Amino acid sequence: MELFVKLIFAAIIFVYSYRFIITLIKMKQEIVFPASFEEFNTIRKHPEKPVYPPTYSKQKTGIMIYALTLIYLTAMLIASYFLDFFWSIYLLLILPIFHLSNLFNMFVFVQDGVLCGARFVPWRKIKSFEFVRIDVNHRYYGFSKEVNDQYELKIKTRFAILSCVVTSNEMKERLRYLLEEQRINELSLGKDIIY
Repeated sequence: MELFVKLIFAAIIFVYSYRFIITLIKMKQEIVFPASFEEFNTIRKHPEKPVYPPTYSKQKTGIMIYALTLIYLTAMLIASYFLDFFWSIYLLLILPIFHLSNLFNMFVFVQDGVLCGARFVPWRKIKSFEFVRIDVNHRYYGFSKEVNDQYELKIKTRFAILSCVVTSNEMKERLRYLLEEQRINELSLGKDIIY
């Protein structure tokens, strides 16, 4: 049982390390959207502050914390081979990894797909998207005046939902146009995508 838990823990660390490396590589790609300072100010990963560009200098804090967390978890996995851990301690060790995506404050379209937080999703993996109005019943309502009565974009993949807050109608329509255009491109390549 303990070996099985260690293997699961090692697999989770591997998957998150792989995602981290892919995100760092994709951050070097040309940004398709948002392209200007004004556009960056109208997109928010968290309702309190606009997203930052996907550069290493702007995402420095998130990169460092993500890397240190992965190093820590790997060290704990290695230490578990030399020390006797209870298998339930792995549950406590694994908790930080599920919040790693929130460390990066970015939401951009690059040539190959979408960078949202510490996740990269290729265009072909996007199943659908929708805009949800931020009204009094929405979880983001009341965080800031710019967010109230605006929209949250939800991009659905097979296993996850990526989201961002859009603070202007012009930006909402621009995002809709870019996603629809990408859908048409994927359909012309023979992909079966539902939007």
